[in-house]
Amino acid sequence: MRRIKLERRGNLRLLDQFARDLNPSQYAAATAPDGYNLILAGPGSGKTRVITYRVAFLLSNGVPADSIMLVTFTRRASREMLARLESLVGPEAGRVWAGTFHHIGNRILRRFAEPLGFASNFTILDSEDQEDLIRLAMDDAGIFGQEQMTPKPGRVQNLISFAFNVNTTISELIKERHSDLTTWSAQLERAAEFYAQRKRAANCMDYDDLLGQWDRLIQEFPEQSQVIAQRFRHILVDEMQDTNTIQARLVETLARNGHNNLTAVGDDAQSIYGFRGANYDNILEFAERNKNARVFTLETNYRSTPEIVAFTNASIAHNETGFKKSLVSARSPGVLPVSVPARDGSEEAEFVCQQVLEWHEQGISLRDMAVLYRNHHDSVLLQAELVARGIPYSIRSGQRFFEQAHIKDVLAYLRVIVNGKDEAAWRRILLLLPGIGPAKSKSIHDLLASSPEPLSAIATAEMMKIIPTKSKGPFAGFVADLRKIQGTDPESHPAAAIHAILQGGYPATVKTRYERPDQRIADIEQMQVLADKYDSLERLIADLLLAGDIYGADTLDSAEPDSNLILSSIHQAKGLEWSRVFVIRLVEEGFPNARALKEEGGEDEERRIFYVAVTRAMDELYLTYPTLLQRGGWGSAVVAKPSRFLTEVDPALVEPAILEADEPF
Repeated sequence: MRRIKLERRGNLRLLDQFARDLNPSQYAAATAPDGYNLILAGPGSGKTRVITYRVAFLLSNGVPADSIMLVTFTRRASREMLARLESLVGPEAGRVWAGTFHHIGNRILRRFAEPLGFASNFTILDSEDQEDLIRLAMDDAGIFGQEQMTPKPGRVQNLISFAFNVNTTISELIKERHSDLTTWSAQLERAAEFYAQRKRAANCMDYDDLLGQWDRLIQEFPEQSQVIAQRFRHILVDEMQDTNTIQARLVETLARNGHNNLTAVGDDAQSIYGFRGANYDNILEFAERNKNARVFTLETNYRSTPEIVAFTNASIAHNETGFKKSLVSARSPGVLPVSVPARDGSEEAEFVCQQVLEWHEQGISLRDMAVLYRNHHDSVLLQAELVARGIPYSIRSGQRFFEQAHIKDVLAYLRVIVNGKDEAAWRRILLLLPGIGPAKSKSIHDLLASSPEPLSAIATAEMMKIIPTKSKGPFAGFVADLRKIQGTDPESHPAAAIHAILQGGYPATVKTRYERPDQRIADIEQMQVLADKYDSLERLIADLLLAGDIYGADTLDSAEPDSNLILSSIHQAKGLEWSRVFVIRLVEEGFPNARALKEEGGEDEERRIFYVAVTRAMDELYLTYPTLLQRGGWGSAVVAKPSRFLTEVDPALVEPAILEADEPF
């Protein structure tokens, strides 16, 4: 019997639209045959469009929508792709299994939870619930929190999670990255086991379990694994370079056990999440792991001008690893990227604000501009200058600087120096001391409040009588710190006061109390640089408190947030684009990060981070750096070298600029 394939009119219309909407490289990738396909999509090359059209192509060829798995890294990306897909194929788009790895893992585990020892109505723990269970598990393991050096549950939670995501043991992770926890290694291993037991007993899973239990299902239960593998005829993965070992194993195992149809999309040059456990080799060695894989390269950039694209190509070409490619801009010529040296961080901030205001006066919306940086603390001086000039902004690199706990702690130290009767400030810093709780801090403050000179009363024998025995040593150190701060003439030299705080016992408190202590200390050092511009402690405190209000309320809850300038870490900016982009603090040991340079492959990853930053710019790109930098303590300004990412690129690809400051009146 002869079989004749009937071409549906709708399918033909869709293919006609493909030919109109896609360039030849995009068309080839979207309509690739079944099998293993790797699509290398450079910045601005239409990656999202190609993935969407690829799914539409599969649907037009009779693949059932609910047999397609489309894995994205963010819910935003998933929503965007489904919306585009619906515009192409209609309501059928809603039947595609689209979402993040964790979203899809949750859907699968609801059906197959029983073999894993869970009921299908398991609950998912939020971060606070996780900390509570981990605290109990630490007790089970004999780790008690009374000692000052006991690991905090939040840190243990991060340790357990990272060990899972990089597919290693807690002991190995401690050996490689957390040597200060070596003595706790065996107990922390047991705590992780007790944590897992408590989750099973409570029929709960945490975020990582949505991957880990899914992986167990695939690896340890062949019958269920086969059912899942056969269910999905095609698997598509967005941002393959950002997957960790577990995620790549999940989709590749399902494809091999099922229909051998896997499309991976991404850009090795934008692999910047190694610190989260992403495995660069997942995309680099995709074709080696999956034999006969086809490789498609999208090299036409629709985002940036030819000048910006030429600069980005020249930069990433210095990497020793990665696929070789050269993007070509589809846009008309524009202007060269501009390199701007500033005297110091304050002048750098002044320049950015001035340029932002000039562009705004020319009719460019603030929301079409962004300032990007490698480290969150690099934005401190800029935030202060933006507030001083009344420029509204939104920040995407975490909490606003003056709303962070450690900055509030330092501010509390300064407040009690200025106003010894400030109960809220006293309460904040007293509660940082071991063995001092709310009741004891109230007793201490009551005694202080009864004295005409609270800062003198803090050091009396009467005060020491009410301090718990185990807290007397830390309290004495705290009193000594206050005396050192007072001895710096803080009223006239606020920066010296902050320097004294950094030289006292507070950094040790940061290390035991907060996560990412090194970053927090760097934040305080930048606060000290900011304070050096002031000759009055009262004015500094007032400005910081007002800044906190502006950052925490006006900017955060702005009625028109879309009209704000964007400040963002480069990691948070990935996948986004703006007309005008500043990349600031481009100095050696800052960007590239000094610590990263000591790690294997660290320079290449730092250059990929820089590549992500500069490829966010559509029309104009400014690269700024201070030539003097305060580093390692107050009063120790050093000459900063411009980043190698600036000096290694052909000077003909960058326009140099000189800042000429007006003479003061």
